[in-house]
Amino acid sequence: MNLEIIERVLSRNPRKIFSKEECYALYEEGLLGNKALTWKSYGEILDSGWSGQVCMRSKKGVARKEVRYNLNIDEVPEHIRRFSDIGIPENMIGFNQNMPDKYLLLQGEIMFNGNKLYLLYSAVKKPMNLALAKRSFTIDGNHAEDALFENLTPESRGDLERLMSKFPTSVVEFSAYSLPVGNMAHLNRNTVIWEVRDY
Repeated sequence: MNLEIIERVLSRNPRKIFSKEECYALYEEGLLGNKALTWKSYGEILDSGWSGQVCMRSKKGVARKEVRYNLNIDEVPEHIRRFSDIGIPENMIGFNQNMPDKYLLLQGEIMFNGNKLYLLYSAVKKPMNLALAKRSFTIDGNHAEDALFENLTPESRGDLERLMSKFPTSVVEFSAYSLPVGNMAHLNRNTVIWEVRDY
């Protein structure tokens, strides 16, 4: 199923991602770049040996604001039950490592409008939706480029530039930290990609 979705997205000219389902298909296959460590089920978390905290989020478009942060492993089954009670089965939940928010530098949404770069961002050290709601700013052009230069490692900037050239009309959600993070942390990536979307 994911392969069909991926082929459909990549065949568009220009490439666009029209739904949460399409975004997750590319995200889970690693096609959007560095990402938080992720799992598809509670069983996968246990099998991986992960012992840190986790975050759970709905993959259903209508319930995408359903997110749980800072959960210990033994708390996950109860939250799976709570998701189920509101109509979100475990196979529609995404699990990822809880990110080290105290090390956040910059996070937000970036996109091109015409040839101009626009960045909606926050430096509040909380998960993105909470941080943007608390305090956010919009900058563009050279100011946006400077913010990326100052906060992303060269490797992460290169990844972001390539991603935006592949999806030139899309909004890219990212978080940058003062230390290496994600499944490519060993390659000096300090930035994870959360979503790429045209929806």
